Amino acid sequence: MINYEHLTGKPSVLEEYLIPVTTTIRISILTADHEDSKKIKVPDPSMHEEHDEKIQTLETADTTGGDEQSIIEGAWADVLGSGQLKKKTIKKGTPNARPVTSEICTIKISGELADGTFVDVKDKFSFQLGDLEVIQGIDLIVALMDCGEISQVEVAPRFAYGSLGNGKDIPPDATILYTIELLEISKEEDLELVNIDERLRIGNAKRERGNWWYSRGDFTSSIQCYRRALDYLDTENETETDSPEKLQEILDDRLKVYNNMAAAQMKIEAYDAALKSVDNVLRCQKDNVKAIYRKSKIVTAMGKMNEGIALLERALHLDPSSKIVQQDLMRLQAKQKLEVQKEKSLYKKMFNLNSTPTPKTSQGKPKVKLTVPWTLMIGAVTAVVASYVTYRFKLF
Repeated sequence: MINYEHLTGKPSVLEEYLIPVTTTIRISILTADHEDSKKIKVPDPSMHEEHDEKIQTLETADTTGGDEQSIIEGAWADVLGSGQLKKKTIKKGTPNARPVTSEICTIKISGELADGTFVDVKDKFSFQLGDLEVIQGIDLIVALMDCGEISQVEVAPRFAYGSLGNGKDIPPDATILYTIELLEISKEEDLELVNIDERLRIGNAKRERGNWWYSRGDFTSSIQCYRRALDYLDTENETETDSPEKLQEILDDRLKVYNNMAAAQMKIEAYDAALKSVDNVLRCQKDNVKAIYRKSKIVTAMGKMNEGIALLERALHLDPSSKIVQQDLMRLQAKQKLEVQKEKSLYKKMFNLNSTPTPKTSQGKPKVKLTVPWTLMIGAVTAVVASYVTYRFKLF
């Protein structure tokens, strides 16, 4: 197998993507419980064989000094072995000059649909490799390109915009033919050296990207983007020149990220992690209604209905006009009442199980039922019979 870490000093972004395919537990339309936008993916062990086949395809193609994506320049190569991501080198770049995860890649890109419509056309576009800032197909392919290289890439819907499209000029289930030129590769700047304005810009861009993945039902990817946003929206790197207003702004944006991340974690039923996220918000803003509301949903899902009701009552006190809080509170109170009735009925059945009511006379007094043991009765009859036989025997 190709050792990317040996060649570059860091693992390739391709190695990060070639993990067992995940299965979505639940995809639902975002409602009012998300901050900015309109299952949970869990590993599927059955896909390990597909993972091994994909890596084997790259190993087989690695026959020309490490150029695993193309045996002959100008020939199409099936990168993943599934036909869903193909690459053709038009112009070779500088040998052994490939980007690694977290490096900043600047590309020139143009996409074309089957009907000839051009999409995603950008003369100079920069993104951080492996941070889900672009579609997966582009992230995978750029990791295989040398600086200065020009390639054509055919990306199937699964690694492009999927069954949703982009809501603009790319329809659902569209295969896209891209022409990509890798113009420049640069290192990620040390966060401690990034000024507060730049951290705000990058952090909020990653938050918006997380919202984009969330709106598409890819909650795991959205969580990854939110975590990266938190790296930039951190007040620990403040300097003496940072104004109180800027520090408050970065804190407010950080709390937005925690709120959004909690919503995504709830979607994949990661309730412990979601609880930590909302608690981070409430430590700074104890009256944050959205955080209180989300916490009520989290603890209710964890089986703590009474605590959930108390949190909803608090949220309603802070925001009496909130319809969604009112509805959820009424629903939980009705559910709680029903469960209390069920418990009472169950206890009643348990206590009445071994008790039999005593019959009463017409005057309302209990009847006294006299019972004679069978052994005593049999003994008495036997004695009478014996006496009679003895008497008869004496007569004769």
